[in-house]
Amino acid sequence: MSLVIWPHRLHPLLHAIVAHPLHMNAQNTPPQNSPAPTSPLTPPASLASTVPTFLASPARKFRVILAGGGTGGHLYPGLSIAQALQAQLGDSLELIWAATPRPVDQRLLSSFGPRYIRQPVQPLQKNIKKLWAFWKGWFQSCRYWKAAFATTPVDAVVALGGYAAGPAAYIASKRGIPVILLNPDALPGLANRFLLRRSNLVITQWPLSPDYHEVVRGRTLALGCPIRTDLLNRTRPQAAAQLNLDPSLKTLVITGASLGAKTINDALLALLHNAEFRKVFEPAPADAPTALHATIPAPEIDHPHLEIGTPPQQWQILHLAGLDQAAEVRAAYAKFPLLRATILDYCDDMASVWAIADLAIARAGASTCAELTACGIPSILLPYPYHKDLHQRANALELARAGAAIIVDDEKNAAANAPAVKNALLPLLYDSVVRERMADAARAAGKPDAAQNIATEILALIAPKMR
Repeated sequence: MSLVIWPHRLHPLLHAIVAHPLHMNAQNTPPQNSPAPTSPLTPPASLASTVPTFLASPARKFRVILAGGGTGGHLYPGLSIAQALQAQLGDSLELIWAATPRPVDQRLLSSFGPRYIRQPVQPLQKNIKKLWAFWKGWFQSCRYWKAAFATTPVDAVVALGGYAAGPAAYIASKRGIPVILLNPDALPGLANRFLLRRSNLVITQWPLSPDYHEVVRGRTLALGCPIRTDLLNRTRPQAAAQLNLDPSLKTLVITGASLGAKTINDALLALLHNAEFRKVFEPAPADAPTALHATIPAPEIDHPHLEIGTPPQQWQILHLAGLDQAAEVRAAYAKFPLLRATILDYCDDMASVWAIADLAIARAGASTCAELTACGIPSILLPYPYHKDLHQRANALELARAGAAIIVDDEKNAAANAPAVKNALLPLLYDSVVRERMADAARAAGKPDAAQNIATEILALIAPKMR
């Protein structure tokens, strides 16, 4: 994913990508009365001695490995690319996933059966006690792919970014197999920096910084970050019915992915105690005065200071709190029963979420930024503050420069975040002109056809290798 992750259900694209049912991976229970499947990697400890078998069919002409996993931020763009490749190649495509055994990978990829390879590779950490586990997993995974490529022709490896993409892409580059690297963040992470010089084609969401040009050996194309096609096909009435919301009200979406963003949640819960904030989301009394009563500066928005009075249109809140924090968030909202607010633990229907959103408060993961721009959603972004390179802030800066978002730096505590969010948020709730200008800027910056364009470039790169 950051991109919003809903690991509790299969991704809706899986049914379009997997043409024929496959048995579950051998680490799961096969269907009753069905023979146990042969897995290329069961269990990870036996990887070094396993002979790879990809269930190759004589009728298939293209075999592509999608390498990456561990988070939805890597898997969902890969699923979108897979769908686009499937649409162009049909039954002549065989997809193989080089992923991890993490729960999100298992839930999203289990339908690929033996074509879902659970690598033991782990992220590189500076903790010296964990270095051995990293090197052990790295060498085991690389040894596996050496054997796999020696016995099975592969047309290309699409590295989806992150540590799980490393082994297959690295060994492929050494064997002359085309490597396509997806780098949707403004700043490449450690694993992607390693793969930049080993990739034939680097796909970015925004132009790659000149700091990295010297290490890129192949072409670089700013085609965007792939998003799910269903995100663009939902209407507001459909979304409102699906989410049990009022389609006539403006909707503020607050999200921090399926696990939630505690610092965002804490800031918004602190704001619930502010009457000026609540006023926008509570029914106006019949005798409510229309006199303006406050002036709030909005230095990051290009409009004059905005006088805040009775809002021209009332709002509702859709708060995606996260599985672990939903109970606390619900309890906080329950203290204010007049608030028009819907709190969800998680949501696997982001098409509906973005279709009804008029404004969003979110993190700035690469996929989240791609979805916000493709769907034309103005946003207030609180980039994840715990990464050393602050790459989410670099992502957010791209949207801010385009005029599509306002950045509020996450200070990691509600006392600092709540007033900063309020100062950015209240003017936008009242000013439809600025919101529409930001929405237009978001749409102009969006690349909703990224998956299809990436698939076309992949096929153009590997066409000479067609068997």
